[in-house]
Amino acid sequence: MKFIDINREFTAAANSYMAQGYYINAGTMGGSQGEVAHIDLTNGTEIIRVLLTTFNNYLGTEGVELIVGRVKDDIKPNQEDRWNTVWNERLEVISNKKFYRLNNRAQDGFYGTEEEANAAEEKRFDRYKSRRSNDSALDVTTKAAPMVKKYIHEKFGVRRVKMDDIKVVKHGGRYTVTYHKHTAQLH
Repeated sequence: MKFIDINREFTAAANSYMAQGYYINAGTMGGSQGEVAHIDLTNGTEIIRVLLTTFNNYLGTEGVELIVGRVKDDIKPNQEDRWNTVWNERLEVISNKKFYRLNNRAQDGFYGTEEEANAAEEKRFDRYKSRRSNDSALDVTTKAAPMVKKYIHEKFGVRRVKMDDIKVVKHGGRYTVTYHKHTAQLH
């Protein structure tokens, strides 16, 4: 789902109320509360806000939420007073739908369900964990010791190499050979 699809859902939500006789109430639309977009509709007796806002649950998933809510504050429809502010957190929520962002880097976002977002976040985390890391060293001595025996003879000048004293570690994508007090990096 692309952002244009979310725009279409936003429009459809507003159109469904306008089809019931609601119309735009411009007197309450002033002020910025950090939302992506909103529209206030009225039928003359109540105000309905169709709101598109962002969310972040601080666990890696974020996205856009479409909220349709009834204004519960003492704000009269069709008033010219632009100082009346509709606070989003005070709305009586009629319906809401979350669109979870699936990609993190693309400027043109791609959205899906919570399950799809969690799967995408898990995949990103698995990729992060599998990157070369300076934190963890992998001991590959049992596989590499027979191959580096000749290298130890030449590099360290050792005549007789004891296999038990060889240590080979893969660290950050590089191999390090240690024999007693001698250490060298293989290229």
